[in-house]
Amino acid sequence: MADDRVIDSFKRNATEEVRATLRTYRGRQYMDVRIYYLDDAGEYKPTKKGINLSVELLGELTRMIGNLAQAVQADQAAAPPAAE
Repeated sequence: MADDRVIDSFKRNATEEVRATLRTYRGRQYMDVRIYYLDDAGEYKPTKKGINLSVELLGELTRMIGNLAQAVQADQAAAPPAAE
């Protein structure tokens, strides 16, 4: 049986949210980042769009997200100002 604990979430748009969840399955812990959609009954349901990794890879994931954030910041700093 899986034990799920939502750690954080944010709205992606009016009908979707992104959730970060810690899961325990068969005695092993996993981290899951997944898109959830709002169904007709008003409940959020998971989609196939997401990633599920062993917590042993947290350092690698953190490094990757940090590198991605630096690249985005560098691109935004180099972009010409938006025309008004």
